[in-house]
Amino acid sequence: MTLRLLNGLSWRALALVAGFCALQALEWVLSPKSGVIGGPAIDLALGFLSRLTVFLITGVTMLVTALLVLNAAGRTGRESFIVAVIAVLLGAAASALVRYAVGAVPLGEGPRYMALIFTSWLGSSAILVAGYVYYLRAQVAHEESRAAELRRGALETQQLATRLRLLQAQVEPHFLFNTLSNVRRLSQSDAGAGRAMLAQLTRYLRAALPRMREHETTLGEEIELVSAYLGLQQIRMGVRLETSIEVPAPLLKARVPPMMLATLVENAIKHGIAPLPEGGAIRITAERHADALKLRVADTGRGLSGATSGTGVGLANIRARLAALYGERASLALEANAPRGVAAVITLPLP
Repeated sequence: MTLRLLNGLSWRALALVAGFCALQALEWVLSPKSGVIGGPAIDLALGFLSRLTVFLITGVTMLVTALLVLNAAGRTGRESFIVAVIAVLLGAAASALVRYAVGAVPLGEGPRYMALIFTSWLGSSAILVAGYVYYLRAQVAHEESRAAELRRGALETQQLATRLRLLQAQVEPHFLFNTLSNVRRLSQSDAGAGRAMLAQLTRYLRAALPRMREHETTLGEEIELVSAYLGLQQIRMGVRLETSIEVPAPLLKARVPPMMLATLVENAIKHGIAPLPEGGAIRITAERHADALKLRVADTGRGLSGATSGTGVGLANIRARLAALYGERASLALEANAPRGVAAVITLPLP
């Protein structure tokens, strides 16, 4: 409560009051009416210090009183002219009373001198109150603007989380249904291989499903999932599929969005390698370039045509998630692989 009533009282405010009081004291010392001018330097210094002390008592009392009145009135204190006038009058009156109470008045002076002090400080009190009314209004406007910005930020964060959940939900059935279809087809043609693939799939899903709902995982965990997925596909395709994964150990702890790498690998097999009778190879690499992580999935499949032209559902999902998570700092690019096939490159920012 006390802190709220003294809102606006700062060292800067006290310094401004002290500067004003110092000018008032200097003006008094240099005035012929003071009787100090023309005397010894020590008298000038003592006269200045004595008047400065008196004016500081007056000015600080006026400052604190005006703040108490304005803050006690709350919003009204910032908007009501009547409250501002009351703060001016009470500030000047309180400063005169305190000055009298501490004995900072000439001997023998009474109410008439107190009235003179009151009227002489009314102008200073009015300037002080006007300044603080402006300050308090600016402070409230800043706080309201900041609160609105925080609300907008919270809303945008909530909308982003909702969008990411929807995009993530799109990946899950697409990926799982394709894999289950492969298990069904293999079971019809080779029961033993189908059972082996089903066992591999069960082990893979036990590790993969909890991570599908996360917004972020490590590159090491993604590589582990992709390796399990490639193991499933090698059971189905046999010697028609060759794989290699090259990821430096320091990059395994890098944070990446889940299932993006798996989507690229699935896309490469489905549209690039599987349609070819002789099959092909997939090479997965990760490199750091300055403050960026580049994940590359290169295949020796059919090349840039048809479904691999960059307009597929899986690729569109990746681009949407990258834009939602990183804006322009991340990208997905497709390029021709040598001697044949497609290379999909995801670029992510690194901390």
